[in-house]
Amino acid sequence: MASDNEFAKVSGSLCEAQQQLLAHFKDYLLLERALSSNSITSYLSDVKFFLLFLNSKTVSLSTLNKEHIREYLAFKKARKSSSNARLLVSLRNFCTFLKYEGILTFNPCDAIDNPKIEKALPKIMSEQQVMAFLQAPNLEDPVGLRDKAMLELLYATGLRIGELVNLTFNNLNLIDNYLIVRGKGDKERLIPLCNEAKVWLIKYIAEARSIIDPKKKIPYIFLSHKQASKLSRTAFWYRIQVYSEKIGIETHISPHTFRHAFATHLLNHDADLRSVQVLLGHSSLTTTQIYTHVANTRMHSLYEKVHPRG
Repeated sequence: MASDNEFAKVSGSLCEAQQQLLAHFKDYLLLERALSSNSITSYLSDVKFFLLFLNSKTVSLSTLNKEHIREYLAFKKARKSSSNARLLVSLRNFCTFLKYEGILTFNPCDAIDNPKIEKALPKIMSEQQVMAFLQAPNLEDPVGLRDKAMLELLYATGLRIGELVNLTFNNLNLIDNYLIVRGKGDKERLIPLCNEAKVWLIKYIAEARSIIDPKKKIPYIFLSHKQASKLSRTAFWYRIQVYSEKIGIETHISPHTFRHAFATHLLNHDADLRSVQVLLGHSSLTTTQIYTHVANTRMHSLYEKVHPRG
């Protein structure tokens, strides 16, 4: 990776023409590509730094070629291939925009292959570890009751942390036992709600949440007991760390680890991959397939441990 001294060489600010170009690029991403605000913010950040790099090399955009792109990728080389791939996507979009604007006659990124992404297997908790988490909250305390409901719901549904903390009463159907969640790409999906999670959710709403918001004026289900507002992602992440320490788990556990456990444990109990894909809200089955590798790894490990010929 580039050192701090190397990064200092490309520090500074963009000229007015470059700032205007970046503003036009933002409009292009929004209007022509219809990208999400998060993607647009990410692309703009990458391209801004790229422009500063070109300034340090006195390279004009009209003379941009594949060697300049490769030099920048080498300069910014990240440890993870996924980060390199994302950076190249940003530059591809920017060069496509430059061609669209007539600044370039070709896209120099077309001559550069995407880096091979090494898919790291997610960290998975065992079913015993998950049970230890679910039993950790103090049910005599309103915060503990809230945490119990959130952990049960997280493991029962495989929700992303953002989907969990943004749940409203409009997302919840306790009569037919399902949630309606709007996930990545603004895609909506329906997730069954098991009885155990439902019981704790009802108990939390009736006994703990009602203390803060008795008339249910706040639309969000899970609330901070300190500020009487929606619980933040960071606050719930902190609660996970509290329970990790309490039950003696030293490996890093995050809310997303429960999503991994949800998927892997379903597959371990013979769920089909397509159903897990739908429940997780993955647009591609390829994304879900990583969990089959985890399940197979655990299966082989168990086989070697208990089979007489293992």
